[in-house]
Amino acid sequence: MQQGVLLRRVIAAATPIALSYIPIGVACGVLGTKCGLGPGLAAVLSATIISGGAQFMISNMWLAGLPTATIVASVCAISLRFALYSASLAPYLQRARKRTALAMAFTLIEEGYGVTLAKLADGDRDWTFRHALALNAITIATWVASVAAGAVLGAVVNVPTAIASFAMTALFIYLLWDQLQGGSAGNAIAAAAGAAVVIACKLAGWTAIAVPLAAVVGVAAAMAATRADTGKKGDEVK
Repeated sequence: MQQGVLLRRVIAAATPIALSYIPIGVACGVLGTKCGLGPGLAAVLSATIISGGAQFMISNMWLAGLPTATIVASVCAISLRFALYSASLAPYLQRARKRTALAMAFTLIEEGYGVTLAKLADGDRDWTFRHALALNAITIATWVASVAAGAVLGAVVNVPTAIASFAMTALFIYLLWDQLQGGSAGNAIAAAAGAAVVIACKLAGWTAIAVPLAAVVGVAAAMAATRADTGKKGDEVK
């Protein structure tokens, strides 16, 4: 009975995430075929790099002919956000077993993280780490299957690269707009600082380091602004 309740709760939380993954994952798989990835390699990449944005970035930068070192640095830079996600979950994981904490770390994805953190922060006692792990497993499996299906489609149907790669641009524009709508000053500062760095690098001819440098500067600017704001609030309380 408990297993059935657990499964129903997880499926209810996972369904909207999984449905949004399917079209984006298919587009990612189609784009991957332009880089020579077959369904098998696309699935392996999707299961080991738990970041759809990073996968799109790899394909686009590869097609642009950028050096491998630049691609690796860019992926590492945009993946730094997972360290922040982990830090925010750490207080709740102190009561979990080590193997559970490790499992959460290896399956941490943005949407699953958002759902789990919200439920834990709200004191939802019915949402356990088992729920969180099951949610991560379902959504990751959906993403892997969607990317593999896209790779199959890309192998039999000639989809223009511009159409497939536009999915990444649209995805990041949506994510940026959604973050800015939240009203967070840190998000706005990070976006502005990152955009300024990219423009400056493009004008200087430093195209290869534009993306990773923008990511680092944007995160650093947002953290500095957040700390300054926290310090002011602390002084006001005193």
